[in-house]
Amino acid sequence: MKNNTPTLYTAILVATFALNAPCEVMRSCFALEPTEPAPTSTTQATTVTANQTATPMSSPSGMRSPDRKRPIRKGSMTRTVAREIAPAATTATGATTVPATGGAAGNTNDNTTPAAPVTAESATAALESALALTQNADFRAWYESQHIFLAPRSRLQNLQFSLWTDDQACIAKREGDTKFLRADCTPMTIRISAKVNEAWADSFERYFGFPEHALDSVAYRVGDGSQAAIEKAITETLAQHGIICSAQSISPDHQWILDSSLAQVRDVANAVIDTYWSGQRGRPSARQRIEALTSFVQNAIPYRKVDDGRNDSVKDGNYRCGLRTPGEVLLDGGDCDSKSLLLATLIRSVDERTPVALVYCMNNTTPHMCLAVGCDMFEGEQRINVNGTQMVLIETTSDWDMGHVGASTDIMNAEAQPLR
Repeated sequence: MKNNTPTLYTAILVATFALNAPCEVMRSCFALEPTEPAPTSTTQATTVTANQTATPMSSPSGMRSPDRKRPIRKGSMTRTVAREIAPAATTATGATTVPATGGAAGNTNDNTTPAAPVTAESATAALESALALTQNADFRAWYESQHIFLAPRSRLQNLQFSLWTDDQACIAKREGDTKFLRADCTPMTIRISAKVNEAWADSFERYFGFPEHALDSVAYRVGDGSQAAIEKAITETLAQHGIICSAQSISPDHQWILDSSLAQVRDVANAVIDTYWSGQRGRPSARQRIEALTSFVQNAIPYRKVDDGRNDSVKDGNYRCGLRTPGEVLLDGGDCDSKSLLLATLIRSVDERTPVALVYCMNNTTPHMCLAVGCDMFEGEQRINVNGTQMVLIETTSDWDMGHVGASTDIMNAEAQPLR
């Protein structure tokens, strides 16, 4: 994926202060980190038959560099807050300033008047004061609109997932990024048909995220509690659309998306497992179910670059932090974080007890995401400790077998986000 992710300018609620006048928020940059490149030969497994040779790439050293920065979280925007500025206000008696705390102008001693306690009535009044400003017309229109997801009438589409090849049963050995297949083994070919509620997937995708223009510039009045009130309004409204807003960043609420999508992907998950293990007697184990779903997400779901809402299939102007919801990924593909979240949702839809965690890491110099799953593990498989639980790593953008990621993926400095 090219590193051309656009920069989003949105409200951060930092004002230039002027006496007895509304203060416009200074635009500050929520810098989007570049997304990971599309899989190339340097990040994919090299496959050869047993009578061929190949030079494996070097694997990670296994040592954590003490001066290594924490991995950039793909899909998160770093919230860069501008410095508050309190320009002088000239009056008939001379120059005075409005303190950054919003205290009385011209009060230069230490005996400032204590701030009045915040009550429900004062908070409501402060928010109304901010919403009444002409600068906030776009935000007010969005804030006062309906924020409840109403599922549409079902429109089931019988998807014929393309024929894909799974060679896991044929792997004789691995050397770094090279897997050697037995010459006498034929990889399995799979095709499944499953119903997906296309209307629900499209509607949920449109509901997720926020309109960029509504938060492009927001204003508040100095000293009347408007800043806290409108920040609270923005944070709570974003949360209703699957977006987490903190003082440091804006990021997708992966848990909210997963919980909302479980019922919509369950039929697909069961169809994949039943087809993949159709020749086996008895119910597949938890590990075997995960193997089937992993193969499906890796091979049957196309890798699709996702920048933001403006480049998304819906094209509705909503910003979604470069993430697509699971139902939409089933319909049209996605990139590393979208496919990792889809796999987590598929797994949880058929087994609510299996631990899953999103893993933020770096693929060479670009942010990347893979999945960690708590299940049976085999010797030599790469794993990560998540809150005391050893979990196997799964790459979703290339056909690695479970427990193997590319040598260019830095797992030593990865961070995991457990999903409940």
